[in-house]
Amino acid sequence: MIEKIKLLNFKCFNHAEIAMNRLTVLTGANASGKSTVIQSLILSDYTNRLGKHMGGRWDEVSIDVNSVFGFQIGAPNALVSQNPVDEGEDYDFVISLCIDGKEYGQGYEIDKTSPLALKVKAGVQMPECKMQYLNAERIGPRVSNQAGRGDGITFDGENAAYLIDVADRTERSVSDILKAGLQSSNKFSYFVESWMSAILGDMRLDIHTDYNKAITELRVKNGLVDNSVVPTLTGFGISYVLPIIVAGLWASSDPDSILILENPEAHLHPYAQSNMGKFLALLAAGGVQVIVETHSEHIIDGIRYQMAYVDKADQCTVNFMENEKSSIRIKAIQVSPKGELSSWPKGFFDQKQNDLRDIFMLRKKDVKS
Repeated sequence: MIEKIKLLNFKCFNHAEIAMNRLTVLTGANASGKSTVIQSLILSDYTNRLGKHMGGRWDEVSIDVNSVFGFQIGAPNALVSQNPVDEGEDYDFVISLCIDGKEYGQGYEIDKTSPLALKVKAGVQMPECKMQYLNAERIGPRVSNQAGRGDGITFDGENAAYLIDVADRTERSVSDILKAGLQSSNKFSYFVESWMSAILGDMRLDIHTDYNKAITELRVKNGLVDNSVVPTLTGFGISYVLPIIVAGLWASSDPDSILILENPEAHLHPYAQSNMGKFLALLAAGGVQVIVETHSEHIIDGIRYQMAYVDKADQCTVNFMENEKSSIRIKAIQVSPKGELSSWPKGFFDQKQNDLRDIFMLRKKDVKS
């Protein structure tokens, strides 16, 4: 398990240490470094796999950064802090992960002769992990989706329906804790349907892959319709949730898996957001390391309730991140055995109280007038 991330001169962090847990929540204001933390993990994992492929010849590893994150960033010098600190290291930036008590560092350098290439000047081979990552810009409703990549979710979640088909054909299992009360079938698709229903309400999925065209078609049915319909008739919620459920259940059957999610609350009603938080908590309780970036207090409330309910509250950390002058302050908030948060700093989901206070003062002003 990743226990800590150390960043030196990487993007908005000139020097930072981020505590990680079995379930880690990254939250805070916009542009406070949450996505940067996730990108450091993705780049580190990508680098580690390249280093292994190169037989540990780190000085020969060159990275095209625009193929790493699933979106364009331009030249790799965009990854270097604009206010770097000099700690005697001959690198443009460093990413270090503490895994099971041992630190693994990777030092990067912009290639002066080829400015679009990022060189790995030094590295230590990390234990191999199976990382699933879903970014915030997931594929919306489609009549059909491209089939392919049967070993895990794509960044945008497009292959979610295809993975269900693959998992059923290969009899892929899910973690026991995610089967609780769901025993009428052992098929992967059954558990996907069950968890989709738990989060969004009664739902049935009909999946068909056309291997000649390399596309997978998904149709959805609930209690309101007699016949299943294409996702484009159902709105964005179903299409945004499905990849999360598939990626989570897929990861649950692999030891040492990591699931990284951005904005799992997108297009969801607060009730569904809370249930999503509970699902993520059960994934963590089942052994998956879950790292989630969110702006939703309902996601966090669902997480802390479920982690406390299964007596795993000590395995959850909420990292509240905020801009402070020229740096970013990270406040690690713990969850008590009763699901309570160890602190509630200013700016941490207090806007509702502030708005209600303003409305009350406005009403009080009208009464006086």
